[in-house]
Amino acid sequence: MRKRLVSILIPNYNYGRYLRNCLESILNQTYDNIEVIFRDNRSTDNSFEIAQEYRLKFLKRGFFCSIAQNKYNLGSSLNSSKCFYDSEGDYVIYLSSDDAIKPDFVEKCVKILDANQDVGMVITHRDEIDEDGNITSTPPFYNVDCIVPGESQAAVFMMAGIGVPSQCMIRRLPYLKSRGEAGLAFMVAGDWFNNFLVSCYADIAYLTEALCYYRVHRGNETNESELNLVGIFEHYQLINTFMMIAERHHMKKPQLRYQEAVEKLGSMCLRYALKMLKSNENYAAQRYLLLAPVFKSNIVAEASYQQLLKCISLHGKELEQAVLEFQVTNNLNRTVSYAPPEGFILLDV
Repeated sequence: MRKRLVSILIPNYNYGRYLRNCLESILNQTYDNIEVIFRDNRSTDNSFEIAQEYRLKFLKRGFFCSIAQNKYNLGSSLNSSKCFYDSEGDYVIYLSSDDAIKPDFVEKCVKILDANQDVGMVITHRDEIDEDGNITSTPPFYNVDCIVPGESQAAVFMMAGIGVPSQCMIRRLPYLKSRGEAGLAFMVAGDWFNNFLVSCYADIAYLTEALCYYRVHRGNETNESELNLVGIFEHYQLINTFMMIAERHHMKKPQLRYQEAVEKLGSMCLRYALKMLKSNENYAAQRYLLLAPVFKSNIVAEASYQQLLKCISLHGKELEQAVLEFQVTNNLNRTVSYAPPEGFILLDV
């Protein structure tokens, strides 16, 4: 039987520094029926020249490749869409050009999609890699390899996006169906939105093995959307959009988590406030602390909130020391793996 064609889509803007690592990770795949669709969004660095260097390498490897550059910057969402509609694969990966995939990523994800026709997306765990190539391991989201029914996973997506694009392989048909409901363009949470939409049409598989590297660097840590609170308000809009879509699909489970999801935004404000303080953006941190009670009214009584509030008036070494002390006594990030929601089945990998 013919192996399924896998499309690896790489929408790029100014990530030349990491691009070779990304493209090499595709060349190193153990799976061999791959097409690479690279579309540069009018970068001002050497990204496009680097991609062109790899055209012959991909062809020698037996991969079809399309390497193009837009006449002008189309914006991230439209550039990603053009990559998709240029592709023909049965299965699709959006690989961020600053990330990378491990050699057996494609092979293992294809195996699951081939064997489970009701699964519309495979999400793998990830390792984090910094600007200097240092790798950090974190706990996977779920504690077992599993397939989660679409509605149950949609309820989880009310609370967390789980997978960045580089962690996901998507079956083309349910993704195409979901495009009909993707009328809203989210600047920050677009990937989260797409994951939710796929769960409305298909089940979701999760692998606890870290099969990709997610790049953590200043370019994707503190940005304008966070400084201006755009991200947190977009997440609120996202949750309400999920509610409308869940109602349209007659899915009760996501709707039951609405209030919990809104309150979680209060805790998210604290994480943003901490990030702002670490970047010496005290005013932005103050705005997040003022906003947190709007989502979770009793958060002002929490010790972590009061501790961050005291940091607002500090600067220099005093602020640095206070932030360190806060991190010793508070961990605002996830440190454990969760059991999958009801209805899951174990995945034999």
